Parts: sequence; C-alpha cells; structure tokens
Amino acid sequence: MSQSVPSEAFIVRSSIVSPSDTRALTTRFLDFWLLGGASLLVWAVMWILQDYRSAWAIDSHFKNLTITTVSLSLLVNYPHFLISYKLAYSRGTGFILERWWQLLAVPALLLALFVAAFIGFTTPTATSLPFVPAIASTLGAWGANTAAITTPQLGDLLFTLAFNVMFFTVGWHYTKQAFGCMMLYAHFDGYRLTPRQRAWIKWSLLSISWLNLAYGSQQGGPLVFSHYSYYSIDLPDLLVPLSAGILALGTAAVIWTVFWGKYAEDGQRPTLNMLVPYIAMYVWWLPSMRQHEFYFLLIPFFHSLQYLAVAAKFEHGRLRSLARYEVRATGIVVAVIAAGWLSFDLIPSTLDKWLGTFDAWHIFFFFTAAMLFINIHHYFIDNVLWRFRDPAMKQYLLA
Repeated sequence: MSQSVPSEAFIVRSSIVSPSDTRALTTRFLDFWLLGGASLLVWAVMWILQDYRSAWAIDSHFKNLTITTVSLSLLVNYPHFLISYKLAYSRGTGFILERWWQLLAVPALLLALFVAAFIGFTTPTATSLPFVPAIASTLGAWGANTAAITTPQLGDLLFTLAFNVMFFTVGWHYTKQAFGCMMLYAHFDGYRLTPRQRAWIKWSLLSISWLNLAYGSQQGGPLVFSHYSYYSIDLPDLLVPLSAGILALGTAAVIWTVFWGKYAEDGQRPTLNMLVPYIAMYVWWLPSMRQHEFYFLLIPFFHSLQYLAVAAKFEHGRLRSLARYEVRATGIVVAVIAAGWLSFDLIPSTLDKWLGTFDAWHIFFFFTAAMLFINIHHYFIDNVLWRFRDPAMKQYLLA
C-alpha cells in the first residue's frame, strides 16, 4: 500500500527554489503520469466502457485484469513495499533505535498476534477472551452488527481484527502519500503554502479515507480475501453522511483558501503535477466514482507506481556520487523484486502447503498473514521514513 509516500513532512519553507527551476522526480512530463495522471486516464476509459461490456472485445479485457495485475504486482506493488524496508533498515542502528516503536515494536506486536493465531486458531474465542462476548452483547443491544467480533474461533477473530487495522492504516497511508507528493511538487515549483493552507489540504485528503472507511463498514455481507471470509467493523450509519459533509466542506475550503487564495494574493497557480495526486485520490476512493475492477485491482498498482517514483528519486540521489552506479542501481531493483516475490508468494505459499493450513482452517494462513503484516507495517515505516527535516531526505530528494 493494501496501499503508504511522503507525508506532511514535506513542508514548504521560505528557502524554496524559484518557480522557474524545473525540478522533478524523473521529468516533469513523466512525473505527471506517474503521480496520478495515468490512473485518471485508465479510470476514465474503464468508466466509459463499463456500459459496453456486453461486447466480448471489451468485457474480455476487464476479465483479464485479474491475471494482469497479479503479474504486475511482482514488478510494481511488491517492490514498493520492500523498498521501504530497504530505505528504513539500511539507515543504521541509530536510526532504527531512535524510531524503535515503528521499526521494532510494531513488527514484534504483529508477529506476536500471528503466532497467537497460529497456536490457538481453533480455540473458542469465549474461552481465550471471555470479555469479547460481553462486548458483542452490548454492541448488539445498540443495534450494531457484531459479526466481526463474534467469530467462534480465536484465529478468525485475530485475523478479522488485523484486516480492520489494515483498512484504517491503508486509508491513512494513501492520503498522506498523496499529500506528500503535493508538498514535494509545491517545493519543486516554489508554490509557498502557509501552515494553515497545508493543514486544509491534508485534512481534506484524510476526509476521503474517512468517507471510504465509513462507507465500507456498511457492507453487511462478508468480505473475501483468497477464499477467506471476514467482516469489517460495523461503524455507525451516521458516519457516512457526516464524513461526506466534512469532505465537501474541506474540498471547498481547499479550493477557496488555498488555490484561489494564493492566486488572489500573488497570482500563483498550482501546476498540474502538484494537483494530479489530489485529484487522483478523489477518483480512487470516492464511492460515487467507483468502478469495480479499477478499485480492487488497479488502485494499488497506481499507488505503488506513485510511491516508486519518489523512492527512485531518493535512491538515485544517494547512488549518483558512488562508483558503478549502474551496477548498484540494478542490484537494488533485482533485490527488491526478488524480496517481494519471496515475501508475498514463495515463502508463505510453501509454508501453507507444507503445513496444510487451508485444509485445517480454511485459510492460507501464511499467505494471508504475510500480506497483512507487510501492509500494516508499511504504514508505520513510512510514518518515520519520509521526513522533511531528515538530512538524508534534504540531500537526496529535495536538493
């Protein structure tokens, strides 16, 4: 990510370069497509062709997307996760210990959760956690759907909770990444923003994830991941119109106080490269803009592509002064692709086959646990990795 680049850490300061300075991650033309432009084009095509799927020549390509995106994950989605591990854990012991909660405690807690799920998967929930039935009874009396916490087996409960934690962190991660890309291009373009203007942009983007989370919790039936069924936490129905109203107000505030405000003040307009991550988030996550295949299959791909554009810029800045640049860069690319394949596919699937987890529990235990672990931890890694004040970020990304 589930879904994820730089966050509010990319703060635009008075030492910004002039707008005439044509800085970019790759080239300004290619950046537009990588940061969201390609996703908007693909979404528009799929949205228009959705009504013509009775034609085999159109519908067949929609159906082929499942296999296509699985293959593309090996080259884009998986590396976007693994490069974050490389960037964080290669910074030295001091960097890791200073950020011990995100880089040491969180993975340890996640590992403990999945170890507990493995050891006691079929243990009755009421036996292991006797307080859970009481909570479910109270919530049920208030009219809440308690399917997420009334699973009879401990393993199902722990996996359900992990899925719901992933939904929350992925939403936060996606929106903070879009915000970071905007602030990065504001820095490149000399588009000076006040703290209040930055806050309006950040919170308007976060309100998209709130609406998406509230909307998703209203789906009454079970959700499915690789033959495993689970339920989302049932949030109050009121949160859907409430979060939609907050989003509408936030969007209006951004248009009026940020984009129009700056134009009225100094004649500056945001560039398309700064705007495209913002617009893309609305298309990606607003329920009213949803096209089924695009939402479930292609948004993670385009999010990963956006991330890799920034990570590649950082690695290029770090490697360009070193000898044998081509060899080093190629080694990193090959390593993150191989590590992604091992982490998401080969090792988990091999363990599931050897231990017969699906036959025993009707879940590909290690395959699912690996996906959840990496998706959740990825959010915490990025929360400390992309910081404007970080000397490495200043040197390799912003300079």
